[in-house]
Amino acid sequence: MTLLRTYLYLCKKCHKYNLPKLKFKELNEWYVHLYKSEYDIDEDDINKASFMIFFISFALLVFSSFLFISINLLIIIFYSMIISLLISYKFNIYIYKKIYRDESILNALLYLIIINFSLIIKSLNRNSESCINFIELIKNYNLPISEKFKVLLKKVHEGANPERELLDIITPSQDFNYYVRDLINNNFMVNDEYQHLDDTASERNFKVVLRDIETKISIVFFIGLFFPIGLCFLILFQEINTIIIILFIPFFLILLNSLFRKLVRTNIILMGLLEEYSIPERKRFDEFVIFLKNFAINLKNNISPEIAFINAYLQNKNYFKALKIVLEPQISRLLNFSCSFGEILSFLKEKLASIRYIIILDTIEKMLAESSYFTSEKILEILEIIFKHRRLEKKFNIILRGEKFKVLIFIILLPIIIGAIGGMLPLFIMITNNLEEVESLSYHNYFELINLFDFIIIFLTLFFSNLITCHYFLKVINFEQKYLIITISSFIFVLSFFISFMNAFTLF
Repeated sequence: MTLLRTYLYLCKKCHKYNLPKLKFKELNEWYVHLYKSEYDIDEDDINKASFMIFFISFALLVFSSFLFISINLLIIIFYSMIISLLISYKFNIYIYKKIYRDESILNALLYLIIINFSLIIKSLNRNSESCINFIELIKNYNLPISEKFKVLLKKVHEGANPERELLDIITPSQDFNYYVRDLINNNFMVNDEYQHLDDTASERNFKVVLRDIETKISIVFFIGLFFPIGLCFLILFQEINTIIIILFIPFFLILLNSLFRKLVRTNIILMGLLEEYSIPERKRFDEFVIFLKNFAINLKNNISPEIAFINAYLQNKNYFKALKIVLEPQISRLLNFSCSFGEILSFLKEKLASIRYIIILDTIEKMLAESSYFTSEKILEILEIIFKHRRLEKKFNIILRGEKFKVLIFIILLPIIIGAIGGMLPLFIMITNNLEEVESLSYHNYFELINLFDFIIIFLTLFFSNLITCHYFLKVINFEQKYLIITISSFIFVLSFFISFMNAFTLF
């Protein structure tokens, strides 16, 4: 919170000054409203502060470069401007990212909240308790808005009207706000339409990602390929010095990482979305879904959760491989009556350790406290949502698989190209810098004029450039056997570099 307060203080200080505005993101009306209502800050104040950050960063970088680095002024201005823009961009979107993250979490959990609350309504005897029960439900979730609901509940206990207080709550998620207002308008009578909601904002955003992903991947491919090749030609024409060559690697790494996070990685939280997980983790989640389905079916037979849990495991015991080490000890504990079902769920949340499992198990635990029988159909509704998200993920993976062949071709061609060009660079630099000595030396003495330090710097820079490109290209398509392909690509580069280096001497 100290960082946030400092950020807001700095932005508000810029309000009274007539500074230029540096705007990076076009905010919709809803985000502008949230800036004002939640943080009491104007978008213009943030844009003014962003310009100030840019100006200070740019001035410091240019000044320090003049002191410590002896290179062309245009190059100093170029990289100083790029770095300053990145710093000011990070500053500019600080609050936006915070709101977006909270919105994503709320949108991801909205289905679970709706399903859970519909079960609570079925279990209630008095409708007058519905509003307070809803407030308590949100308060007990680990949500970005849970603290607000704790304060709200305190006001209700002090005599405030719960419906009026709830109506005044504004959250980052418009879907959640719409749901709350609809509940209040319907006197907290659950509408059946919410059992099969239209797409939430997160799902709509993911569908937009599906339409744009090929273009975004192409941008990453372009940068990953042509930056190392461009570096080769800059070294060849001696447009950059050794320090810039060394700095290229961290700059290239940061650039590709930023592009991957911004363009390719889906920063959208969906319960069934696993595109960034490994094959063992996917297998474990698939087994977890099968287990939940069997658990729900057994609960429908009106038996206790403990027996339903045991039956769900025993009926598919041979299927469970990844989950066996987690589930089997808990089955033994239940059969020996050595712990309660609540302790079993707590243990599973601890062992599975992922937020995805914790949220689902947490919701099931809350629902079981209301009604074991009705929980079965609610679990099946949760699974229906997960399957819906998995279908979206399948479409995403089909697009990525379509890029697989292209990636493998690039990973083979790039080390050949930069290896072939890079191998000739030490010789060309030696000839350019020692033209008179070259004319008086024989072929066998050319090695004496090659600067070993330059040779090592060029080799390592191009080697790591190829390594970074391969890593992110394979990351784009979620390729599992990364190390094997990267090793092959590195071997191709080393081979191309030294063959080119040795053959370059035959030209003289």
